[in-house]
Amino acid sequence: MLEIVNYREDEYGFPCLVVLGCFDGLHNGHIELLKKAKLQAKINGLDLGVMTFTDGKGGRQIYTFEERLGFLEEFNVKFVLKIDFTEEFKKTSATDFLNAIEEKINVKGFMSGKDFRFGAGAKGKSSTLKNYAENEDNGVWYQSVKDVMYGEEKISTSLIKKMLENGDIATANELLGRNFSVSGTVISGADRGNKLLGFPTINILYPENKVEVKSGVYSVVCKVGENSYKGIANYGARPTFDEEQPVLEVHLDGFEGELYGENITVEFCEYIRDIQKFESAEELKAQLEQDILKIRQ
Repeated sequence: MLEIVNYREDEYGFPCLVVLGCFDGLHNGHIELLKKAKLQAKINGLDLGVMTFTDGKGGRQIYTFEERLGFLEEFNVKFVLKIDFTEEFKKTSATDFLNAIEEKINVKGFMSGKDFRFGAGAKGKSSTLKNYAENEDNGVWYQSVKDVMYGEEKISTSLIKKMLENGDIATANELLGRNFSVSGTVISGADRGNKLLGFPTINILYPENKVEVKSGVYSVVCKVGENSYKGIANYGARPTFDEEQPVLEVHLDGFEGELYGENITVEFCEYIRDIQKFESAEELKAQLEQDILKIRQ
């Protein structure tokens, strides 16, 4: 289990390597950095720690803080340096930020992406870290890692968010190195899927702090207990029934049972089509049958 070290509050005494960054996306660029950091920590006999913000840097996140913890464990990370992105924190200079970490944590080395910016006004950069490490009084070393590119563009959280919002889920998944997922509690709905259409569905409360995917119909995968099910998900309004409130509604192919109150993770695989308004429930049912055939293929 990862240890949580609160910035400016908690201490960490074992010699360690701290990776600096936001890590709200944990995409392929971050993965490359974490792989190299894991190796450096092992070579130098250091514990590995990773800095991350609790709620990102404002706005909706690709992954919540709790989801990030699960992914970070895969890289043998021993602790997370947990930081709240408050107004006070934003005013902290780059040097004061580094000094504050060293006051509480036994840091022997820092690593970051080459484009990492930090401190008030984002004035701190890799050259700042390099100069800081070259000062013998600070007693640390520093290593940067090159950006990972997607064509001519750097893989970044903002790029992936744009893809998710535009419905380019396949490319977003490629850059993330995994399927984008949403976890939420199954809530009760109108039960039209089962009674009216013959397609039982589960309604999931979409987390307020997660980036929203484009409204539409998706092929998805959900794990229920030890089993995984393919399915189709509708995120957005339900115009056939004159409902405008966005809902994440999922039909799991082959699943039978009740999931009310359960926490379910929905992995988005492919954007199938836009949401449509059908003239009748029968027309909608015919379209859903085609959607199911598509995901089975």
